[in-house]
Amino acid sequence: MVAVAAFGFFSFTTSCNHMGNKNGEHMMDETMDNSSMNTMMGENEMGNLEQQDEFSMMISSYFEIKDALVSDDSQAAQTAAMKMAKMDGDITPMANAIASSNDLMEQRKSFSKMSAVIYSKAKDKDLDATMYWNHCPMAMGGEGANWLSMQEKIQNPYMGQKMPGCGSVKETLN
Repeated sequence: MVAVAAFGFFSFTTSCNHMGNKNGEHMMDETMDNSSMNTMMGENEMGNLEQQDEFSMMISSYFEIKDALVSDDSQAAQTAAMKMAKMDGDITPMANAIASSNDLMEQRKSFSKMSAVIYSKAKDKDLDATMYWNHCPMAMGGEGANWLSMQEKIQNPYMGQKMPGCGSVKETLN
């Protein structure tokens, strides 16, 4: 979880650090409000920062759900999904399904659908950190399923503690 929090913080701070002036001084005061920032940066640049920050928060909650499923902890998956349900319309139905169930198999089915949506979003982003698109052929009763991870080492959210190392990296996203 520390790595996920660090990723979110790193994403936001690196985006902001690129906006400094030639002297290396900060272009923005931390107390500056959004309207001042919009005027100074332009609407388009501000929108990009907000989208990046929203994605960082979404991916952070996604990884909390993944880690909970790896640990076979349905309650932690529910808690993380409740936060995530408030963030993005595309993932709200899946996050709500995870949040409203304490059955690990049902949560994993919704997580599989969510993973596909998050993967599509990640592919469209200029990522500050490497992510891995993993696949487990045994998940979902042999149908197979994919998920994103921040580590190359496989930690399977579909097989949990029964087979945590089952799967392989299919793609590296940078």
